[in-house]
Amino acid sequence: SLKGGEMIFIAKGDSSYYIDKYEVTNAEYAQFLNARGNQQEEGVLWIELRSRFALIEEKEGVFAAKDSFATHPVVEISWYGANAYCEWAGKRLPNQREWRYACEGDEHFKYPWGNVFEQGYANIFGDKYDGYVRTAPVGSYPQGASPFGLMDMAGNVWEWTWAEGDIQFLRGGSWV
Repeated sequence: SLKGGEMIFIAKGDSSYYIDKYEVTNAEYAQFLNARGNQQEEGVLWIELRSRFALIEEKEGVFAAKDSFATHPVVEISWYGANAYCEWAGKRLPNQREWRYACEGDEHFKYPWGNVFEQGYANIFGDKYDGYVRTAPVGSYPQGASPFGLMDMAGNVWEWTWAEGDIQFLRGGSWV
């Protein structure tokens, strides 16, 4: 996934950057797809709509979130699709260090909210603990916010970071 919407300013030493508070929703990503299409880079589609997990569909050339999933985070997107969305939105993916600091803060927490796991602070383990079989609407777990107020840094969906060399990294974990 990506972050979207409201941006938060983060400063650490000589480095400062903005990072979006929330994951990018299916509605936001569908808007991007309607502007740019679902392109392919290096043989990989921006979003794999044939996946049973995809929450966006295309009907007669128009992309839209599936019923009841407009505010859920976009899934089944490639690194290329994440990067293309960021460029389209006038942003960029955070690098690994930026993402990690935004998640842990100066405290270097094990989880965004602290060092002790707290049930109900993130969308994990499917509906066993939280009522969501897969994804939850972005921002559904405010008690699990990072020290900077970023939402869903743990659980819900994985998040892409900027490639370092030829390697792209996922961060944050998913609903499972």
